[in-house]
Amino acid sequence: MKITDILSQRGKTVFTVKADCSAIDAVAVMDKNKVGAVIVLDGKENVTGILSERDVLYKCYNSGVQLKDQTVDNLMTGVEDILIGKIDSTAHDLMNVMLYRKIRHLPIIEEGEIIGMLSVEDIMKMNN
Repeated sequence: MKITDILSQRGKTVFTVKADCSAIDAVAVMDKNKVGAVIVLDGKENVTGILSERDVLYKCYNSGVQLKDQTVDNLMTGVEDILIGKIDSTAHDLMNVMLYRKIRHLPIIEEGEIIGMLSVEDIMKMNN
């Protein structure tokens, strides 16, 4: 199954926050929309990273920082460290990458444009 098939059935809605947004506000966006990750944008709307539930949990827990004192750019995984899926990839290929790298969310970006965001759950649902 191609990624385009999954995105056309599940929708291409991607939730974003600004890098200078408070971490609490970013968590509120994830909670309100029932998503486990958001794309992080800079002031010029360029992708600068991804913030996931795990980023928040691990970085706050491991460093002992308080969530209320943090901005997204202090907790996110920067664009240089994130994996990006391609629209012409197969679900099988992306699932293998996600399992190997132990990540649950993968942005789909083509030529700087955010096409969608896939989770392991999205792929599993489509394969059943």
